[in-house]
Amino acid sequence: MFYTKDFTLVSEKDTHGSKYGFTSSLTVWINKPHVVNRRLCGAKIDYFAFIEEQQLSTKLSELTNDVDLGVNGHEEHDLLEIDNLQGITENEVAVILRKLILKSVKDINHGPQSEIIVVENKESCVIASFYQISREDSKLTILEPSSYQLVFIQGSDESNKIQLKKLKDSEQASSDDFGTFEWMTNTLLPKLCNWSAESKLKTSVTSLRLIPIEEYSQKYQDLKEKYGKHFVQNWPESTDPQKFVYEDIAIASYLLILWKKEREKKKLECSQSFVDLGCGNGLLVHLLASEGHSGIGLDIRKRKIWNMYGKETVLKEVTVTPSAENTFPEYDWLIGNHSDELTPWMPVFAARSSYTCRYFVLPCCHFDFDCKFSGKQQGLSNYRTYLNFVKEVGEVCGFNVEEDTLRIPSTKRVCFIGQDRTYPKEEESLIDDKRSIYIRTRSSSNQLSNSEADDQHSAKYQKLDNGQKWSKEFEPRDQSKEKSRNCQNIDKDIKNLIINTVFKKVLDCDKTEVRHLSDGRIWHKGGSIPLGEVVPLFEKDVLKQLKSECGGLQTLLKNHNSIFHVSGGNVQLRDLSLDEPYSKKSQLSKKTKASTLKLYNVGSLQTILMVVQGLRSHVLLHMVKTT
Repeated sequence: MFYTKDFTLVSEKDTHGSKYGFTSSLTVWINKPHVVNRRLCGAKIDYFAFIEEQQLSTKLSELTNDVDLGVNGHEEHDLLEIDNLQGITENEVAVILRKLILKSVKDINHGPQSEIIVVENKESCVIASFYQISREDSKLTILEPSSYQLVFIQGSDESNKIQLKKLKDSEQASSDDFGTFEWMTNTLLPKLCNWSAESKLKTSVTSLRLIPIEEYSQKYQDLKEKYGKHFVQNWPESTDPQKFVYEDIAIASYLLILWKKEREKKKLECSQSFVDLGCGNGLLVHLLASEGHSGIGLDIRKRKIWNMYGKETVLKEVTVTPSAENTFPEYDWLIGNHSDELTPWMPVFAARSSYTCRYFVLPCCHFDFDCKFSGKQQGLSNYRTYLNFVKEVGEVCGFNVEEDTLRIPSTKRVCFIGQDRTYPKEEESLIDDKRSIYIRTRSSSNQLSNSEADDQHSAKYQKLDNGQKWSKEFEPRDQSKEKSRNCQNIDKDIKNLIINTVFKKVLDCDKTEVRHLSDGRIWHKGGSIPLGEVVPLFEKDVLKQLKSECGGLQTLLKNHNSIFHVSGGNVQLRDLSLDEPYSKKSQLSKKTKASTLKLYNVGSLQTILMVVQGLRSHVLLHMVKTT
C-alpha cells in the first residue's frame, strides 16, 4: 500500500494566515490549480468523500484498482467548497481523486495527470498529502518522485508555518515533471502563504462551470492549431490579432462543447444552427460554420476580413433593429458576442423568434433597450449591476438563465445562456405581454410621470405591439465607417501632457534602475509604477475626455508603446538598450521600429521626446554620455 506519512522537509515559510485560511487556500489549490500552474487548464474531481481514518487503507485500495473511479463519491463536476474541508473531524480524513487537465497536448507525457489527495485536520495542524499517480491497465500507480505534502503548523505565538515535504528518500522530480519541488518552493508555497492570510478567499471554480473542462481544453487546442496561426499572420484589421483571434477561438470552443452536450441531452441528430447578431469581424461565424454548424452573421458594417472567408461563411451587412422583421424562427441559437446596443434585446429576439430558440450573450458595453444603461446597485460594481440587468431581462422573457465565465483575453468574460423556458408553450401570449410591459417601463421616454405621458406611452406601445417595431426610441449605431475607439482623437496638447507627466513619474519613482552599456553610455531605465498611482496625476476633465473616446489612460499609454511598456497593471519605460526592445506581440510598424532604433544608435542624446510625423507613436529616448 503506497499511503505513508514518511515525508521529509523540503522547505517552509512563515505565514500570517490562520489554520482556517490555510484550509481555504488548500481548497483553491485543489479546485483550481490553473490559477497557479499556467500549464494547467483546470482539474476534474473524480471522487470526493469523508471517511473514517481506519477505513483509509481500504478506500485507497479501491481507488487504485477500480476502473469506475467515480463510484460512491460525488458526481463529476461537483465542486469542493470551503465548508467541506473545514468540517473534517480528527477521526476523519478527506479523500479526493482529481485529474489535472493540461492546456497543451505536448505536456501529456511530462508528469502525472491524476492525484489522490488525503487531507487530515488535526488540532494544531492540517496535513494534505498529494500522491501523484498514473494509470496502467486500469490500475493507478504512485509516482513517488512527484508526490508531496503540504502541512500547516500552528505556532504558540502566531508564528505559523507552511511546510513543503517530499516522500523520504525519493529523488528530486526532473525539470520535465509537472510540479518540481523548486517550482513549488518558489511559486506554490508563497501563494499558499498569501492566500492563507486573506479573509475572503474565493474557493470555488467560477469559470467554465457549464461544460466539461477536459473536453473544452482539447477542443480549444484543436481549433487553435487549426485556425489560430493562419489568422494571426494574415489579419487585415487594425485590431490586435493576438486578442481577437484567440478570443473567438475560445468562444467557439465553448459553444461547440455546449451544443454537443445539448445534442446528447436532447438526443438531437442535427447540428444546431445559429445567427450571430453584431458579428463584427465574423471570425466566430467562420469558426462555427467550418466546424459543421450552419448559420449567418449580421452586422451594420462590412469588415475587410470578410473577403478572406469561404462560401460556407455567410455574412450580411444589414442594420438589425428590434422588430417583428428581425425574428429568426428557422434558427436554433442566437449569439450576441459583444453585441453593444443589441445586448439586452438578445433574450427578446430569441423569445419572439420561436418557443425553442435559445440564446448566448456576452455583455460588454452597457446599453439599455433604447439608451445607455444607467444605475448602480449599492455594494456592486457598474459591471456587476449591468450583468444583473441582462440576466433579469432573460428571466422576464421566460428563460431559465445560466451564468458562466469564459476564459478569454478580455475583462468582460461573463456570459449568459438561455436554453430552457420556465413556462409551457401555451402561455406564450401571457409571457409576451409581460415582456412588453417590462420594455415599456424601461423606455427612456418613460421618465415623465404625468397622466398625459402615461396616455402617450399606452397609445405608443399599443401601436408598437400591433405593428412592426418593438421600441420607438431604439437607435442602432449610425456608422457606415468605424469610429476610432483608441484615443486617437484626443487633443494633441492633452496627449503630450499625459505622456510627459507619466514619463517623468516613471523616471523619478523610488525604485529605478541605471544600466551601464558596453559603449560607455548609461541607460536610465526608470522604474515601474501601478496604473492606480498614475490616474490621480490628472484632473477629472482629462480622464473624462479619455473615456469619451471609448478608451482610457491605459489605452493611450499602450498606443505609445515605443515609449511605454504596460503590463500586469503597471507601466514602465520601453527598454531600448536591449537587443530586442520590442516583444514579438508588438504591433508597431516596421517603419516606427526602424526610426526608434535609428535614434537609439545616435548615442549622444539627453532626455528626448520626439513626435514623429506620419507615425502612430511618439518615440522616447533618454540616453546620456558618461562623464
